[in-house]
Amino acid sequence: MKIEFLYPMHYDLIFHVLAYFKVNNVSDLYDECYIEKMAEEKARFDYDIKPVVKSLQEYYNQKFERLMLINFLPYYCNNYNEMKNSFLDCNRFTQDDLQFFIKPFIEMLDNESEFFFVYWEALNKKLEPLRQSTENYFTKQLEKYSCIFDYFCKPCKILFSATITQNGRGFISDTHFAALIRFPENEVVFDFSFIQVLHEYTHNFTDTLLNQDIIMEDDSHSISESIVIVADYYLIKSIDENLLPQYFNWLGHNKYLDEQEFLNLYNFDENLKIKLMNLLNTIQDSRTQ
Repeated sequence: MKIEFLYPMHYDLIFHVLAYFKVNNVSDLYDECYIEKMAEEKARFDYDIKPVVKSLQEYYNQKFERLMLINFLPYYCNNYNEMKNSFLDCNRFTQDDLQFFIKPFIEMLDNESEFFFVYWEALNKKLEPLRQSTENYFTKQLEKYSCIFDYFCKPCKILFSATITQNGRGFISDTHFAALIRFPENEVVFDFSFIQVLHEYTHNFTDTLLNQDIIMEDDSHSISESIVIVADYYLIKSIDENLLPQYFNWLGHNKYLDEQEFLNLYNFDENLKIKLMNLLNTIQDSRTQ
């Protein structure tokens, strides 16, 4: 199976900046510890990003369902200039969005990039010694779940971010599975990092079960998350059951849950459960064909 590993500097700039934004939903990447660390790194850098973030933060939250695309558009761009143009050309953004958020946001990126791109190069040199073992681990793990990628006839891409402070990002594509996660700091967290990738990949084929746009303002996002969590439980249980204790820890549970206890926590419509189980059974049955 084909697996591609990417380390996109222009994309990391977005997550670096979003660590300063307080966002009123689960996509939030705000991190005071990261901000304090950056204050030390930027001690000789004149530009102060914080007042600019403060001026943009309210509008970003108010118009989040459109502006959230700044989290995803960079994936489809090869470099920094392409990314900026994609923001300006996106037809989802209104003229007000361009005036009150996108253009000042790009100006902020331009200023901050003078520090960040130098910092990123140095940071990635520090990560280099762990890169090969990380890629080997993910290759081995993904091969265990090859039935998913064989069934959908899609290869895999993993984008490793040096700066995203938590969670990850998944991308819907007709041609491949793709996810962005934080580059693991050491081998101890490899399993948690893999679970995050699997979670993002699973969204790729379970979100369609809802037959609607998934947004933060209604229950659709919560339902989609519950579906993915249950789907991954069954995938891990059938393919690599030894990973289940780590999976429960990743979800924030400090004990091993029996199946009924687990399903009671992540409940959703019975018709959706039937659709999900039919899909999972079809995917896993394909392993024996």
